Amino acid sequence: MYKLWSVFAFLLFSSSALLAKEEITVPIYDQERAPLALLNEGEASGIYPELFREILKGADLEPNLVPIPPMRRRIGFETQLYAVSCCANPAWRQRPREQEVQIFSKPFYWTKDIFVFPKENTFSIDKLSDLSDKRVATVRGFDYRGAEHFGERLDFQNEITLMRALALGRADVGIVNEDIYEASSQRNYLAKGPIHDEASLHIRIHRARLDLVEPINKSIENLISSGKRDQIVKKYLTQHNAISAAVPNAAP
Repeated sequence: MYKLWSVFAFLLFSSSALLAKEEITVPIYDQERAPLALLNEGEASGIYPELFREILKGADLEPNLVPIPPMRRRIGFETQLYAVSCCANPAWRQRPREQEVQIFSKPFYWTKDIFVFPKENTFSIDKLSDLSDKRVATVRGFDYRGAEHFGERLDFQNEITLMRALALGRADVGIVNEDIYEASSQRNYLAKGPIHDEASLHIRIHRARLDLVEPINKSIENLISSGKRDQIVKKYLTQHNAISAAVPNAAP
């Protein structure tokens, strides 16, 4: 009887070990960019963190999302401190060391950056060289397509402070993420312009963990085909539009 119990216990333990998900620490945004990224007592949520979390869980990983500043995220990935990183487009990660060690997953979301203007001061942007005499409001630390054509680049801490400054006429035009713009009450003081850039978002996987590429890609396919991705996006956009509508519109 003892031998039978020992065999049963061993099989049970082995089965549990096989079913256990790999715990993995992954970096995420350390600043809020509602509705894309939110922090509640250090817990990451929002469109990007929740999509990231769901993809990794679907790849049989148990993610621990840790808020980390942008440059530390990039260096940590390069040095293999982190095996995966979110959420980037290949054109945004061109440092030589990054290109040596990174592999990109299939796209899981598409993002748009748009031009926005002070409400009563719009102008046409047919080509980026039209900005050669303009003050362009941007987010500090971000790279922008055609930045060499900006007359003057004015950096702000985030999109919200950017939009407030723009509404006060401190810049001629700004570039913001469309989801953030649509979810902010600041849009009441601004005019929406054309698309500046749009890009697919991917998960970066370190070449030392090639075993993660296929499960992550499969998880992305399942997330999209099941409709769960669209449910997550809709939840956050609806939630933050409701909040904006409920807040009285104070002067910026």
